[in-house]
Amino acid sequence: MKNILLEQYKSLISQKQFLKDACAKLPLGYLSKKSIKGKTQFYLQRREGDRVISSYVNAENVERVMNEIKLRKEHNAKLKDIDEQLKRLEKASRLIDKELLFQLLLYKSSYKIDSLSHSEKKKCTSFGKSMNDIEGVKISDRTKKEIELWENGDKNFISVFNDTLAHYGFGREDEK
Repeated sequence: MKNILLEQYKSLISQKQFLKDACAKLPLGYLSKKSIKGKTQFYLQRREGDRVISSYVNAENVERVMNEIKLRKEHNAKLKDIDEQLKRLEKASRLIDKELLFQLLLYKSSYKIDSLSHSEKKKCTSFGKSMNDIEGVKISDRTKKEIELWENGDKNFISVFNDTLAHYGFGREDEK
């Protein structure tokens, strides 16, 4: 039962990230039609605070932009549904086993970390290295290699995290 919940949760997190990435590539706002000097022109408009930002849309792109706006709305509706499903799974896991809830939340956090760009990952590791230097903590060559694998996208964060904990004797009881 726990594995089924965990796998379902992972699948939902993956779907959520896919939809968020897709939405980031789609236009934000709505199309407005204006008649200027007797000609119909279209504008993509969106609010930013109190301001309305407008961008001209060529006539040949109007249908594509309308479809992309519609697709963004569909994705946002799916995202809302996924968030509700994630909350239900978290609530169920809290009742079943607190360790399972911990695993779900850890996976959610690590998935966000894995979605960082390479340059953002470099900034994170640079900050971590600086903090280690300030504290006088030497990072092992093994851990350094694990972090480089994550940084380059060759290993996911949760694997690096779990492997490093296990290496230092902090694995979960059922793994020992």
